[in-house]
Amino acid sequence: MSTTVVRAILNTEEDIFRDVAISSSATLEQAHHAIAAAFALNPGQMASFYRTDAEWNQGDEIPLISMDPAAGPSMAALSVGEVLGAPGQRLLFVYDFLEMWSFLVEFVRHEDRECGDPEVVLSYGVRPETAPELQYGGDGLGGSLDDDFDEDDDEYGFDEDDLADGYSSSDEW
Repeated sequence: MSTTVVRAILNTEEDIFRDVAISSSATLEQAHHAIAAAFALNPGQMASFYRTDAEWNQGDEIPLISMDPAAGPSMAALSVGEVLGAPGQRLLFVYDFLEMWSFLVEFVRHEDRECGDPEVVLSYGVRPETAPELQYGGDGLGGSLDDDFDEDDDEYGFDEDDLADGYSSSDEW
């Protein structure tokens, strides 16, 4: 058996991360619990991992519980070694869909030793009391949803200029 060390980076401007050593044969579900514990988050929350590319663009979801097995595997069906066991492998991790703790998770190294329970081997930065506000944009990490807001749009998102000939949002239908 080998141990994989993964780095979970809190998606915030400050550098806040934890390196977690976990058995390469452990499931992603076990990794989910280990990351939550490493950041002292409330246990028992729903979460998902998302496959990603080299620029951290979000891909396919790996849910904690799969509602549709045809859509893809759940966390319990994949091992850490399968999805985070080599250089360049990375996942996005969202914990607690109400609070929206968001992490960038990546492979750090293999260690030739048995790993019992997952353990934090490096801790940097202090976790804030509440989840940082998520930033969205073209690269998945910057910008804001408000960047696309157009002041000419009405309360329903319709632009007066885009409405059919002669009608406006204030006209009677």
